[in-house]
Amino acid sequence: MERRTVLGGAGVSITALLGGCLGAFPSATGPRNPPDAPADQPRRTPEQSDLVVGTFDFEAGEEGALRVFGTVENRGDAQRTATVTVTARIDGEPFVRETSLAADPGETAEWSVTFDLPYEEFASGGTLSVDVG
Repeated sequence: MERRTVLGGAGVSITALLGGCLGAFPSATGPRNPPDAPADQPRRTPEQSDLVVGTFDFEAGEEGALRVFGTVENRGDAQRTATVTVTARIDGEPFVRETSLAADPGETAEWSVTFDLPYEEFASGGTLSVDVG
């Protein structure tokens, strides 16, 4: 009998303590669906290019110049010619190099460009961007 009294009292105490915490479940906020496109300006899904930059990296090339290299992936079903544009920035000044290559369907092609910039100068604070078109 004493055991039932203790357990019953403990149940009331736990319920009383948690009552404020579990008063109501949180409700969702915000729109449930994306907004409709304006009637005179229908939405357009941008076309995805079959050519994408797979990877890229940089190193000191011959005579200590900056060399940037990487891969281009052709995700399409036809051979494509890719133009890779590499922009190196040092102290905000852009230096641009381009190279072209053929990429077979479903394959990865390698590329590399060398700048007339000292690797050490670039490595101490330069930035890179690589685009393919």
